[in-house]
Amino acid sequence: MGDLESPLSGRASRSLRTGRKHRRGVPERRWALWAVLAIGLLVLLTVVPQLWPSVLAGAKWLASAGALALGAGAALLLWRLLRESQATAAALDQFSQRLREGDVSGALRAVRADTGPPSESADAEARTTGSWPAVSRFGTVAREVERALGDREQRWQARMRLSADWHWETDVELRFSWVSRDLASLVKLGVQPTDLIGRRLDEVPVFEPPEEGWAALNQRMAEHKPLRDLVLEVRRPGRAPLWVALNGRAHRDENGQFAGYEGVGRDITEQRLAYLKLAESERRHALMAELSVDWYWQTDAQHRIEQFGPVGRELLGSRAAEAIGQTRWALHPDGASEGEWAAHRADLEARRPFRGFEYAIRQGGRSSRWIAIGGQPRFDARGEFIGYHGVGRDITLRKRAERVLLNRNQALEIQVTERTAELEHSNRDLEAFSRQLAHELRTPIGQIAGLADLLKARAWERLSEEEREWLRLQGQAAREMSHTVTALLELARSASTALLLEPVDLSAMAQAVIADLPWVERQSPVDWSIEPGLAAHCSAALARVVLMNLLGNAAKFTRDVAAPRVVFGRDDSDGEGGFVVIDNGAGFDTERGATLFEPFVRLHRSELFQGTGLGLSIVRRIIERHGGSIAAYGELGRGARFAFRFGPPRAAAVTVSDSLQDGLGGSAAA
Repeated sequence: MGDLESPLSGRASRSLRTGRKHRRGVPERRWALWAVLAIGLLVLLTVVPQLWPSVLAGAKWLASAGALALGAGAALLLWRLLRESQATAAALDQFSQRLREGDVSGALRAVRADTGPPSESADAEARTTGSWPAVSRFGTVAREVERALGDREQRWQARMRLSADWHWETDVELRFSWVSRDLASLVKLGVQPTDLIGRRLDEVPVFEPPEEGWAALNQRMAEHKPLRDLVLEVRRPGRAPLWVALNGRAHRDENGQFAGYEGVGRDITEQRLAYLKLAESERRHALMAELSVDWYWQTDAQHRIEQFGPVGRELLGSRAAEAIGQTRWALHPDGASEGEWAAHRADLEARRPFRGFEYAIRQGGRSSRWIAIGGQPRFDARGEFIGYHGVGRDITLRKRAERVLLNRNQALEIQVTERTAELEHSNRDLEAFSRQLAHELRTPIGQIAGLADLLKARAWERLSEEEREWLRLQGQAAREMSHTVTALLELARSASTALLLEPVDLSAMAQAVIADLPWVERQSPVDWSIEPGLAAHCSAALARVVLMNLLGNAAKFTRDVAAPRVVFGRDDSDGEGGFVVIDNGAGFDTERGATLFEPFVRLHRSELFQGTGLGLSIVRRIIERHGGSIAAYGELGRGARFAFRFGPPRAAAVTVSDSLQDGLGGSAAA
């Protein structure tokens, strides 16, 4: 297989390097020289006595003895030549066998007579003794072969040290017949040559079937087709699996007959694991892309569409093929306004990432679809811009929902406007009715009170004590009825008076309210403590009503206290913007504090503390209209504490109808 076999082994390389030091002057065929010399001497001894008969008889005897000695030497020489011929034949057989085994260095040693490499000391000994050992039967040929293969052997050894491949051959039955001696990769696989020799691929127990199966592989090898990256999994008991890749081709002998396969194997475990991991990642991404409502898209450097996912193709329908190679603004010019397309193109030209760009896809015979896309620029390995890629999403349902919501909001606004007008009309009618009712009630009540006063002035002396008490109760009831009617009017006005919001100095307003409070018979004057600098963003008229009721109640319920004290100050316990009114008067049960703000609810007897029971209801209505809150805390005989806030500042001035409209609008928006 050419380069698949090593021309020389390591020891052959060392023999080559030392053999080159041998001197080329040593005779290679010494026995031929000795044979020629002996024959020449024999001829000389035979011819000389015939040429000179006068030679002594002793010389003839000497010639005969020399001839016998030379004959014996010739016989010995013939025996030595026969023995050398037999050794040569055996060496040639061994040479052929070593070549078949792939051991080139062993084959070269087989045709050499010496068992060790020639040396300079051996040459010196040969010159001294005159006996030259047989250096090589084919010395010249062996040296030339070694010299020719020397450089190739070095390159081969270097490649074998650096390569992770192992080499193999099979016979005609496709059974392993030879495996390379460098088994570093095989050892890593946990496979020994004995596990492979004499077995076919499907007979090796640690090899799992390839993807195509053993039958298809055996059929391919039976047809003598080449093997290209045949991947086999190696299953080893108690160890992690490994993978090898085999490459091979059919090998033919000198007659062109199929002689088996030859090839290389390589450990590809790391590559295979990386491939499997990548394949699994690709599978997950493909599944996510299939299940996701988003799709992938990609454009070139001129922003022309190169590809998009299946969801995008389904969305475009018949225009999917037409979209490839076009820009979005050329494909859907009416999908967005000119300004929107211009801004989008500016982002692309500046190579800025973008997201949430929306445009419509209008197709004949089908309803329009809306798309939202986002993308980032792409750059190659050299940092050059090659286009954009990103994801798209069908937002048609969202757009339809927005349109429906907008229509509903518009309808709701119309409905709120109509209802507001109706409420304003009803409030005007109610306010007019309340005023008319108050006027109608005040007149007879005033007449009752007036008649009681007239009767008291003219007939007081003639009335008995019981009749005088009746007259007093009649006047008191008339006055209380008049106060109740006035309080009802205030309660109605608190819900209909316009909220003219403005900054109000509550400290100054409290001083003015205290000065206007009616005189009340009491044990001691009130010690008022008004914190300076109190301010709020509220209606000044309604804020005065709030302070009039809270400060008036504090003054009323402290009339029987020896040292009455009322405090109006800032309360930041629940955040900024809070105020508090504290007194040390009669107090009340805190558990019943929430009922204080209900109309006509009184926690004290009317003969002790007169009132209508509507003052705190009016206060709560005003505070709530400002978006604030109020709470009452008290203890019987220890005083009361009223904490309130007007709520956050609002810029607009609204009436009760405006407040209702705001509430309805807020609910719709929510």
